[in-house]
Amino acid sequence: MSNDYFCVLPFFNREIRRTRIPNGPWKETNCCLLPHNHNIDEVRKDISNGVRSHWCQKCWTLEDAGIESDRQIKNKSYDFFADQNISDVEQEAINGNYSTRMLKLSTSNLCNATCVTCDSRSSSAWASLDKTPNYIKLDTTIYDTIDWGNIVFLNFLGGEPFYEAETWYVLEKLLSANNTDCFISFTTNGSIVPKGTKLDILKLFKKLSINFSIDGIGSIFEYMRYPLSWSKTLENIDSFRNFTYNTSVSYTVSNLNVIYMEETFDWFKQMNLPNNINVVSDPRYFAPSAFPKEIKLLYPNNIFIQNHKPDDDLQFYQMLAEVKRQDTLKGIDIKNYMPEVYNLIESYYTVRNCHV
Repeated sequence: MSNDYFCVLPFFNREIRRTRIPNGPWKETNCCLLPHNHNIDEVRKDISNGVRSHWCQKCWTLEDAGIESDRQIKNKSYDFFADQNISDVEQEAINGNYSTRMLKLSTSNLCNATCVTCDSRSSSAWASLDKTPNYIKLDTTIYDTIDWGNIVFLNFLGGEPFYEAETWYVLEKLLSANNTDCFISFTTNGSIVPKGTKLDILKLFKKLSINFSIDGIGSIFEYMRYPLSWSKTLENIDSFRNFTYNTSVSYTVSNLNVIYMEETFDWFKQMNLPNNINVVSDPRYFAPSAFPKEIKLLYPNNIFIQNHKPDDDLQFYQMLAEVKRQDTLKGIDIKNYMPEVYNLIESYYTVRNCHV
């Protein structure tokens, strides 16, 4: 490929999801990793000129560290999905011959988990726990703006897509367009395996991929993805592998699980689960770098912990307060799930008179 900085997403991808603003509108973007204030025309111009766009810093940071970025993953994926050489795809994009062929949909916030780095805007279970009922559903008129026969890749996000009836309505749209060759990917917490008619519909799509959201193994998973069961998740991974085209993992790294990365990725490799990394940036207090300098010195080789920012200490203490709030709501204690993390933060709780 002639352009080392080419990315298919700004040209061929469409993502429809909720904003992080309470009761805010649904957001459309070409890439969820772009900053909220990005200029998509500028991104496309940079790419067309072979320039490393400053808007795409999240991918450059990973690539500079020798980690495969979402840009690289999606380029390879689109090459495969559309059955086109990526250099030809690049030329089409530069010539202005592009349209939506990859689609990410978050149809609602209906979910059965209260993940630590999530909130009621993305999880109805969190809304229930917070006692702020908040079921958010995508306006179905948006579906009429999509050329379903032109889609080569569709990714369902959550909430939890296997918990949401709207998922099957969308799949019927593809069936009506006679597009069963479309690659279908579900980003799921792994707690539900469809049965009966729903399973029959899934099996009509031979290119079905399941992407499990796994932020740690064993008790770490059960804390990060409370109240899901690790043993049930393992059982469901095996079930999905019996009828799907591919299984993989999406790993969300935060300051709570960053110290477990090595053992987690060793497990991914052992289980033959390809993976991608999402780095928490919102809320800022869960960002991997939100640690005091003295903790960062303990992990000099971890790129996600380094690069101390002026407000990292303040964000760290906000994280401690949020962990305490969540543990109280859930009736659990972080030290019983993630003792290594608890040992790191215990003294800071004591200093602030904020015991877990």
